[in-house]
Amino acid sequence: MKLLNASVYRFLLLLLLALLDPSNARPHRSQRQASFITSIINSLLRTDAGRVVLEDTADLGRQAGYLVERHTVVTDDGYVLTIHHIPPYAHQPHNLRNNTSLFQDDNELVLGHGDEEESTKSEGKSGTPKVIFLQHGLMGSSDNWNTNTKDHSLAYLLSNDGYDVWMGNFRGNIYSRKHTNLTDADPEYWKFSYDEMAKYDLPAMLDYVLNKSGVEKLHYIGHSMGTTVFFALMSSQPQYQDRVSSMIALAPVATVTSISSPIRYLAPFVNELQFVLRLFGNHEELMTNRLLISLWDPYHACSNQAICENLQFLITGFDPARADQKMVPIIMTHNPAGSSTQTLFHFAQGFTSGRFQHFDWGKGDNLKHYGQVTPPVYDVTKIQIPITMFWANNDWLTSQKDVSHLEKELPQLQGSYKVSNPAFSHLDFLWATDAKPLVYDKIFEILRKNVQNNQ
Repeated sequence: MKLLNASVYRFLLLLLLALLDPSNARPHRSQRQASFITSIINSLLRTDAGRVVLEDTADLGRQAGYLVERHTVVTDDGYVLTIHHIPPYAHQPHNLRNNTSLFQDDNELVLGHGDEEESTKSEGKSGTPKVIFLQHGLMGSSDNWNTNTKDHSLAYLLSNDGYDVWMGNFRGNIYSRKHTNLTDADPEYWKFSYDEMAKYDLPAMLDYVLNKSGVEKLHYIGHSMGTTVFFALMSSQPQYQDRVSSMIALAPVATVTSISSPIRYLAPFVNELQFVLRLFGNHEELMTNRLLISLWDPYHACSNQAICENLQFLITGFDPARADQKMVPIIMTHNPAGSSTQTLFHFAQGFTSGRFQHFDWGKGDNLKHYGQVTPPVYDVTKIQIPITMFWANNDWLTSQKDVSHLEKELPQLQGSYKVSNPAFSHLDFLWATDAKPLVYDKIFEILRKNVQNNQ
C-alpha cells in the first residue's frame, strides 16, 4: 500500500477527532457547550475577538439590498425544508438595506413590501416565465449562492436579469433541520443519504416552487451534490422530467471513480467505520453532521485563517486566495452547513464500487431495502432533459474521467464546457472572482436560448 502524504494524514486525524467528539449536533447557528476535545481545537483556532454574528441567506440578501423570502415545505417522510426565494428584479437598496424590521424569524415569509402573491410572480419584464431553481452541494446550503460579492453572486445576477430565483436546502443542513416527529438529537433523524434527498427532498421542493410560481416547468442549476440528487431523481422518478425545461450542472457528480479528494481514502474503510460505530452504540447518532462540522467550527471567524482555509482545501481543493478576500470570512463561517455522515459514506462507496447507485447497506440489508443483494443503479441514460455541464481540471471531487462517462451516458447533453483557467476548482464555481467571466456569462447565454425555446 502506498504511503499517504502528510495532507491526507492530517485529514484522517481530524476525522478521528470528530468521531471521538461526544457532543451533540448543533441544530442552530448558536453557541453550544463544547466537549473537552472540541474546546481544545477551538482554543487552538480562535479567540473571542474573532467571533462574528452570522446572517442567514435572507439577512445576506437584505444587506446586499435584495428582497428575500423564506418558505418551508414538508416532505412525505416528515422533514421540514427551507427554501429561499429572490423574486425577479428584487434589488431595492433604499427599501431593504439596514431595515431589519422587514425580516422575521422561525422560517416565516420575509418580504420587503407587498404580499406573498405579488412577491412570487415569475415573469420578467418581457412577460416570459423565467423560474429557476438553485440547489447546493455536499455540506452546503442556499448561502452558497449569495456569499460571493453582490456583483458576482449567481443568485443576485439571475434576479437582476429577471429570473425568479428559488434556492433549496436539503435535509440536515442548518436551514432544514426540523422534522414533524423527530428532533435532530434523535439518531433516527440522521439515517439518510442522497437517496432520500432524491426520493423526498427535491420532489417536494420542485412541486412547491412550481405551485407557488404558477408555471409548468422550471430551469435547474445544481452544484456538486445538487447535480447528483437531480440525476438520481430524474432517473428513478421520470415523471419529474416533465417539470424541468433544462438543467445546468456545475461540477457534476454521478460516478466518483477518479476523485482526488482525501475523501477517497475513506472508501476502503466505510464498512469498517460503520461496524466500529455500531460497537459504540447509537451508531446513527455518532454518524451525524458533527463529524463533518467538527473539522472546523463554522460559527466563528477563524483567528488563524490559514489553518481553517487549509481544512477546507483538504476536502475540496478550494483555494481561498481565488475568492474576494473580504468575503472569505463570510464564506468560512457559513461552511460547512451540515449533512449526515451517511451521505459522506455514500459518496465514498461510489469510489469503491465505480457505480452511481443507491446506498449499500450490505447484502442482507440490501435484500430488505431493495429486494436484491446489490444496490440498484441510477440509470442516467433515461434522462431526456437538455443538460449542460461545466467542469474544471483542478476539481478534486469531479474528475475528467467521470465527466467523460456522463458525456457518453446523457442522451440530451447540450454541451460540456471545461473551464479555461487551470487553477479553477470545485468551489470556485461559487466563490472565485473569475467565476462570472469564465462560467456565469456562458450560463446566461445558455439560459436565454433555453427560455426562448420554451416560449
